[in-house]
Parts: sequence; structure tokens; C-alpha cells
Amino acid sequence: MAVPKIKVSKARRNSRKANWKVSTPSVVKCPHCHEYT
Repeated sequence: MAVPKIKVSKARRNSRKANWKVSTPSVVKCPHCHEYT
């Protein structure tokens, strides 16, 4: 309870964003079926 949720959320979000950026070239959304392949 002492640790603010926002702080944890921000750190997790930042880590996730970095991961997504690295995975972006690998994961491409199909404009026709709107699915991640």
C-alpha cells in the first residue's frame, strides 16, 4: 500500500513500450484481416 500504483504502472508501461518498439518490425498488422502476424 505504501508504494503508489502510478509509479509501478509507469515503470511497467515504459518497459512494455520498449519491448513493443523492439517487436514492432517483427510484428506487423495486416491491413486486410486486421490481425498481428
